[in-house]
Amino acid sequence: MVVEMRTYLLRPGGVQPTEDLFAEHLHHRSPLSPMGGLWHTLTGQLNTVVHLWPYDTIQQRCDIRDAMWQPPKWPPPLRPYLVEMDSIIVQPASFSPKLEPAHHGGLYEFCVDSYLPGGPAACRDAWATAIAARSELSPLVFCGLSEFGRLNQWVHIWAYRDAAHRDEVLSSAARALQWPPTGGRDLLVKQENFLAAPAACSPLN
Repeated sequence: MVVEMRTYLLRPGGVQPTEDLFAEHLHHRSPLSPMGGLWHTLTGQLNTVVHLWPYDTIQQRCDIRDAMWQPPKWPPPLRPYLVEMDSIIVQPASFSPKLEPAHHGGLYEFCVDSYLPGGPAACRDAWATAIAARSELSPLVFCGLSEFGRLNQWVHIWAYRDAAHRDEVLSSAARALQWPPTGGRDLLVKQENFLAAPAACSPLN
């Protein structure tokens, strides 16, 4: 499996109409390729939506996207709201949960850690033995290594009930679990994160 993470920077005021258009047109796409989730940012770069799409293979992704243009049914007519579009393809870690519909809470944290070559694999291996205990505190939604787009990135997404729950979990994880693991840290060069809320039509909410 691979997962495409698409990020759209929108014009101010564009988030709600974009989410509404996704909800209106999603029935065209879902029979061929269910959406993993759709969120809008609350911190970091505002007026941004992020959506995840799981595929069995890269070829399946290409075939489905071609099918959606014959006749054109997807993507929704977002041009009036778009400023920039970005996409990366991520290879899920063996312990990453499947992107299946679930209710986790109102706050999701997207984290992207950038490494020198070799760092993401070392990070993944260190997480493999520690992730079960961390996931008991709050759900791991998805994690994996970038394969196309920005390379040498470790992407991980966490769910929380709200901001207070996130603060509580991060404090407990650092104190009781010495989280995050140190594997690959000597090759870590940059860390980014943002908090996001799920759209009404998101299968993960």
